[in-house]
Amino acid sequence: MTKTFKKYLRSIYQKFSILRKIKRFVWRIKNSLSFRNHLPTSSSQNQFAINELTKRRFDYMERYFDQKNGTKQEVSFIDIDISVVTYNSSRWIKQFLDSLLSQNYSLAHINLCFVDHGSTDNTVELLNEAKAKYQESFQSFQLIMQNNVGFGAGHDRAIRNSGSKYCLVANIDLIFEKDSIVNIVRVASNDIKEEYASWEFRQIPYEHPKYYDPITLETNWSSHACVLIRRSAYEKVGGYEPKIFMYAEDVELSYRFRAFGYHLKYCPNAVVYHFTYEEANQIKPLQFQGSILGNAYLRLRYGNTIDKLAIIPLYLALLLRRERFEGSRKMIFKNILKIIQNMKYFSKSILKKESFYAPFREFDYEQIRDGAFYEIQLPRKHPQVSVILRTYQGRETLLKQALISISNQTYKNIEVIVVEDGGNELRPVAEAFHDILNVHYFSLPKIGRSATGNHGLENASGEYCVFLDDDDLFFADHIEILVAALSNNESAVASYSLAYEIPTEYTDDRKTHYYEGIMRTLDVFYQEYDYDVLQDHNFFPIQTVLFKRKLYLERGGFDRSLTYLEDWNLWLRYAYSREFIYVPKTTSLYRIPGNSKVADERHALLHQAYYDAKEKAMNAIYKMNFHD
Repeated sequence: MTKTFKKYLRSIYQKFSILRKIKRFVWRIKNSLSFRNHLPTSSSQNQFAINELTKRRFDYMERYFDQKNGTKQEVSFIDIDISVVTYNSSRWIKQFLDSLLSQNYSLAHINLCFVDHGSTDNTVELLNEAKAKYQESFQSFQLIMQNNVGFGAGHDRAIRNSGSKYCLVANIDLIFEKDSIVNIVRVASNDIKEEYASWEFRQIPYEHPKYYDPITLETNWSSHACVLIRRSAYEKVGGYEPKIFMYAEDVELSYRFRAFGYHLKYCPNAVVYHFTYEEANQIKPLQFQGSILGNAYLRLRYGNTIDKLAIIPLYLALLLRRERFEGSRKMIFKNILKIIQNMKYFSKSILKKESFYAPFREFDYEQIRDGAFYEIQLPRKHPQVSVILRTYQGRETLLKQALISISNQTYKNIEVIVVEDGGNELRPVAEAFHDILNVHYFSLPKIGRSATGNHGLENASGEYCVFLDDDDLFFADHIEILVAALSNNESAVASYSLAYEIPTEYTDDRKTHYYEGIMRTLDVFYQEYDYDVLQDHNFFPIQTVLFKRKLYLERGGFDRSLTYLEDWNLWLRYAYSREFIYVPKTTSLYRIPGNSKVADERHALLHQAYYDAKEKAMNAIYKMNFHD
């Protein structure tokens, strides 16, 4: 649809409210039908599983400061067991061991165990050489050789051959950052109540795209490329499933942990470089075969009736499609035979917890954030970033949650400018974070969103700025990703990423609790920077843009006369004749009204503000050019 035709249509439905309502209704139906959670091959439990994570936020908030105080303490070195399975892995051994030897964790408290699965290269020779050279550095250094019985079974052999409180399961094709083990053991040691079964490391350059809660950092399943596991939990649930040879064994064990009442945590500050893919979107035959087989096994064990029946159309679709690589159809037929052979075994229920939900999305598990193959490049520079957080009275819970999501950031050179519009009720909330964040609080009379945002910009001291309204949240890598994109491109003045939109219904006026609907990323947001498109409509949710503060000094702040679309007006002025960098990765989320009537009323107000916001931006640009 051309820009001219869009403009013509807009001029028509802007004049008639009934047309706007019809357009809104059609849009809602379209999104509902197109979203993958509503496909027959996706689980009805998806939203329940995510809602279970959301519910955990409110209890987590009550204990947040106690937990944070614990993470500030020096880690006390405790014995941990590291398990590594090898198979023709000679090219990875040196860099793996070098990174382990460089850890800031005491090697005298590490029991290292390699389990080799019949390597035919010189893997065993290199490991024996390493054992002779380094065994005095570690508490123990073992090498076990056995037939290839699968990834999970290999680690199970190592775990049951040791006895420390924690077991670190790691792939051989990775490198630890110096503080990664220290950081993850510190978090695990703070779990006094033993609620958690595992703590997952962050993988770069390709971060695992599955969803995690941006406040609690809890997730419904963990990747076991690198994960710390509580031994008592592992033994209680029975360990890795021996009938899953490779791929999906980590999801299965994660589901079993949750089925027994444990929780799982993602630790973004414990970083490993994982070299699982040689290039973006790489298809690995064994991963393809193992993943789709494991998905069927998990559906049989943890899914409801619809989840189990969905195996049939999923496999039919694979057979009818063009082969993804030579021999893939043959692999599919082999999987079908294995599913039939093991159907009875995996159909036996092992659930120990009533409110357990196993999410399935076709051959994925749960929600997938965009950016699976966005290559993470760490910032070359670390300029200060000012996060401008607008809030007002009666929103204590939301403000606290927003601040927690900032405290979870992997990028640390941050100041937070909290500006309360219409009072100082929330001062104690902001001040409670002083020991955790560099927070500056400002109380203003009731002056509106635009003026409040301007006050934040005026008092910011960072080279870069980003907005976060109190009802929105950052994922842990949000600022790091945007800073890297912007600082690595000197010609740009801003960077922006993708975001989830989440319909939210609040249970009370003070918004102390809420229910979240199905999250989605709108099609309009998948947009490379194009100023002509920006002139037609906004494709930057406000919290997705990181920009140089000098734009504020040169082009001013929000237009104080605007109550709606003040952010679009700002971006039109800031982006004029400048370059913005698009980051195709989901790094934040924002809320919209969950009640359809309220959402429609809000949408109507945005439509009414459209021409006014655009005209004022164009007038400001004209004056700016005239002044220049």
